[in-house]
Amino acid sequence: MDGLRAASPRDVSVVVCINVLPLVFTRAPLTETCPWHVEWSTSSYGLFLRHIVAGQRYKPIFVGCPEVYIPKQDEQAVRLLLLHDFNCIPVFLDTTLAHRHFQGFCKGVLWPIFHNVVDVYNSAELTLDAYPAEVDPPSHATESRGENAEQDRTVWLPPASWNPASQDKCWKEYCQVNRLFAKKVIEHWQPGNIIWIHDYPLLVLASYLLRKLRAGSIAIFMHVPFPSSEIFRTLTVRTELLRAMLCANHIGFLVFEHARHFLTACKRLLGLNYKTAHNGMLAVEYNGRLVLVTCSHCGTELYHMNDLLARLDTDARALQLKAAFAPLVAANKIILASVDRLEGLNGVPLKLRAFDRFLAMYPARRRDVVLVQFGISLDCRPNDYRQTRTYVEKFVAEINRRYGSPEAPVVVYEERATMMALERMVLWQTGHIFLDTCVRGGLTMLPFEFLSAHHNHPSHAGVLVASEFSCYSRILNGALLVNPWKADDVVGAIVKAIEMPAYEMRSRAHLNFQFLVDNPVSEWGSRMLADIESAGKIAMSTNLMSASDKASGDFLEIGFGFDYRVMQFSPGFAPINVDETAKAYASSTKRLVIFDYGGTLSWTLCLMDDEASMHYYEDNNNVTKEGGTDDGRLSSIRKLDGQVRTPVSAATKASLEVLCQDPNNVVFVWSNARRLELEAEFGRIAGLNLVSDNGYFLRKSDSVAWESLYADAPEDFAWKTQVTNIIKTYVARTNGSFVTVNETSVTFDYHNCDLEYGEMQAAELYEQLSQLLKKEKTTIERGKGFVEVHRFGVNKAIAVSMILSFCKEKVATPDFILCAGDDESDEQAFRTIRAFADAEKTPVVLTCTVGRKPSAAQYYLDSVSEVLSLIEALSVVRSRLKRRASSPNASRRAIVTFQSQFLNGGKMISPIFVRNLSKEFSKAISTSTLEEFCVDHFNPAMLTSPRQDEESKSRQWLRTSFTTAELVQAAVVGGILGWSLRHQLRRFFQ
Repeated sequence: MDGLRAASPRDVSVVVCINVLPLVFTRAPLTETCPWHVEWSTSSYGLFLRHIVAGQRYKPIFVGCPEVYIPKQDEQAVRLLLLHDFNCIPVFLDTTLAHRHFQGFCKGVLWPIFHNVVDVYNSAELTLDAYPAEVDPPSHATESRGENAEQDRTVWLPPASWNPASQDKCWKEYCQVNRLFAKKVIEHWQPGNIIWIHDYPLLVLASYLLRKLRAGSIAIFMHVPFPSSEIFRTLTVRTELLRAMLCANHIGFLVFEHARHFLTACKRLLGLNYKTAHNGMLAVEYNGRLVLVTCSHCGTELYHMNDLLARLDTDARALQLKAAFAPLVAANKIILASVDRLEGLNGVPLKLRAFDRFLAMYPARRRDVVLVQFGISLDCRPNDYRQTRTYVEKFVAEINRRYGSPEAPVVVYEERATMMALERMVLWQTGHIFLDTCVRGGLTMLPFEFLSAHHNHPSHAGVLVASEFSCYSRILNGALLVNPWKADDVVGAIVKAIEMPAYEMRSRAHLNFQFLVDNPVSEWGSRMLADIESAGKIAMSTNLMSASDKASGDFLEIGFGFDYRVMQFSPGFAPINVDETAKAYASSTKRLVIFDYGGTLSWTLCLMDDEASMHYYEDNNNVTKEGGTDDGRLSSIRKLDGQVRTPVSAATKASLEVLCQDPNNVVFVWSNARRLELEAEFGRIAGLNLVSDNGYFLRKSDSVAWESLYADAPEDFAWKTQVTNIIKTYVARTNGSFVTVNETSVTFDYHNCDLEYGEMQAAELYEQLSQLLKKEKTTIERGKGFVEVHRFGVNKAIAVSMILSFCKEKVATPDFILCAGDDESDEQAFRTIRAFADAEKTPVVLTCTVGRKPSAAQYYLDSVSEVLSLIEALSVVRSRLKRRASSPNASRRAIVTFQSQFLNGGKMISPIFVRNLSKEFSKAISTSTLEEFCVDHFNPAMLTSPRQDEESKSRQWLRTSFTTAELVQAAVVGGILGWSLRHQLRRFFQ
């Protein structure tokens, strides 16, 4: 980082990424080394940026664009000046790129959307792609330019208004600018640095940074509101923006309303839920990563405000403005003070309209009250600016004509390009009432400046009249809140402020000022940075931090462009190695292989997909075909949610049959599908065992009868009718939801409805069913997009527990276990298999999820195609082993195989296991406790206390240290010794 001031080892460098550096550039004399003179900006926004990283521990490095265009020949000199004197890293843009990024996408598209405005009827012309839009008329920034345009403060392209419907035209430039920022940050980044991205011009920067800086703490702070999800979804790049923002570790908002809109957008567009986290933060789980969200509004630096107040009597511009206000002060006028940018969102015309009504309703106040309004001209959104300026000038002239005079206007209006901090402090100190009528506002420091100027004021404490749509109105509880659209509301607040007793005025001012005392920008910034560091540590505790870790599988890169994301996994998670799996398969002799059905052996497609249209549908209940099969289409199972489950291919069935023919294999296919569906799809594969309804029914390959989990107990499903009727009432009130009634379960599915409303309905349904089914042996399971009621103990963890227990007790402990599945129910089984393997020291255990996602499995396969390739590879191994076994040199003696032992072992479902399971029903039952029951069944040490662990080890030692014959011999010897001792004692006492 050449040129940057070195930080001490304990310092943390904070790379503050902002669109425009808080610096003011002016042309320097030709004798200067650098052709530009640079100083810190004194605008309210510039002062805020300068103080956000001002703690003793944090050192700022600013990355951003200069506010003016810097010619190519001046870039090197400006770069060195900014690095050496201001600790700033400039990002130089050419005029066209900067124009399309800021004027086009930021101000033309994002600005109205993020302020909850769908600007469909923007006056900027909307054209077809084949016809270029007419050049927008020049704005105030270019109207006064003469021949020496190169000497002007800026030589950016003239401002233009972009129609939001053309938002795709500037998206490429928006991304390009973010990439340039990422390049600069990466060049100067060092381990331990914090990267703090500010506001909407750089929303996709985090996505570019995460690709290179895995160990970095990356944060975003929004200065503008975040729109409601209904407005945000009008963006053509809505998911790209959300995914890019979620690449950060921490996202900050001013108020909870904005955070709520963001979280709702994540839920509705990406299906992500949020939860509360430590220290009052919120957390969104995204691809296995936790993204923390906070809501916090800052104040201002009081010591800096006091310094400005002390300079008011010495600064020439401040003295000049004070002299201009002297007649108003001498006339004892009550001054309403305002400074606003001339754009529609600031509501200046609404303010003037309300002030006009005030003067009409209270004629006695016309000589006592004056509105001093400064309008700051804009160099962007020229149509908005011109329209607002026209309204303001028209209203000011009309109000002064009605109620004032040229010598004594009731509205003093002046438009300026900028207004320095000292000039603003003169206005605030002179004014009595701060009047704000914005219709949608983000971060602003102006009300805090007003409070600072009036603190300890000898005669007037000042009153804030604030729009309820402003952010600061949520934290300044002493302000008078108004609805700017309701003129009478604003009039009432003005009257109340004028007539407010001194004690109430001081009380309200003290209440507001206390917030500034408690939340100066520097302390607020330190708190935010501490939260950002905390978010980074949470990420570092499980994320990959180096290239060497990459192989361990903690981090996984997925997708391209803005579909790129980083998934986070437990250590060791990696793609399954087919060759190594085949070698382990060949060297084992007792293999248990389990495959899920839907999503593992077959695809699930939407009815609207072209591939899905190639299938005809089978009725779920009767497995009968709709129409004929003479059109060449393939059969499939149709689901109620508009999807189809494609049939298992003939090649896959052939490979499965090869695996089932191996006498050393026991192969299962399990599913939540019903028995009829599994029989129709897999019934003709010899040697294949089936599990239906998530484990309620099991069937061996040599049997036509299904075993039931509760075969020795009456199967009472009377509750199904009640539950179905209740769910149907919710379905009728929840558009897009449906009810599925299976043999052993009833499901409320709301995947396809509004997710937020669906969650509300699901929560209420869950509570109602919990009360209804208190005395029933049922489990209510609430998952992502569904609520399911089924008999207690029905899940794949229980099913695999029974299969493994049966193998261990009646067959043999497997030396090779492979289990592959794709959904949440399979995750329960993965953990149970892991517990069994740890307890039994199983040589080879391969749990595999389908699709790259956070999972309890050890490995993953990308798709159904890879699962089918794995099955084919194992079937090839089986064929080779079969040829080897049939060679002339092979042994011909008959042996008892693993498969034959399994088939001859009797029923898989153990009554003892079911009775133990039933005992668990009296406890507080949930899916997690059932998993614990299964884990404890195989490996009690994973869930027991140290003392219980020692007792368990003692019992285990007794069981494993002696053979059965040795134990019988010891019992006989002990009995003889006992009889002899008893005989000797009897003789002694006689």
